[in-house]
Amino acid sequence: MADTRPAPEPDPDEPERGSAGPFLGALAVVVVLIIAVVAGQVFGPSEESVSDSDLVSRTVDDYVRAHNADDGDTMTRLRCAELPAEQAPLADVDGEVRVDEFGTVDIDGDRGRVEVRATADGKQEASVWSLTRVDGNWRICTA
Repeated sequence: MADTRPAPEPDPDEPERGSAGPFLGALAVVVVLIIAVVAGQVFGPSEESVSDSDLVSRTVDDYVRAHNADDGDTMTRLRCAELPAEQAPLADVDGEVRVDEFGTVDIDGDRGRVEVRATADGKQEASVWSLTRVDGNWRICTA
């Protein structure tokens, strides 16, 4: 014989129980994001994987930015100690310089050369900059 009693009425003072689906979905999204961030940090490129060519180009770019900001201390730090400021790249340039393009970077041990195409005073010029690695850092030695 089947139970014919009516279903009990919900208690109005008891909170309504919802589905756990939205909570579990949000939790899954958070877990996936955390895994993605950790994987990116572990498997992503590190600073150690930056090529010497990139480091040479960065050094030249940093030097030009220091010139534009009139930051003599940074320019001195980026030059070889034996290169006087008056013989350094951009020594005779007043005003803003824009690096338009880096040409081929040639690396031979601790020495490097890069062709730099830059615009200063509305004129584009190309010159070859020589750099030397000193204590693991590239320094500008001649222009």
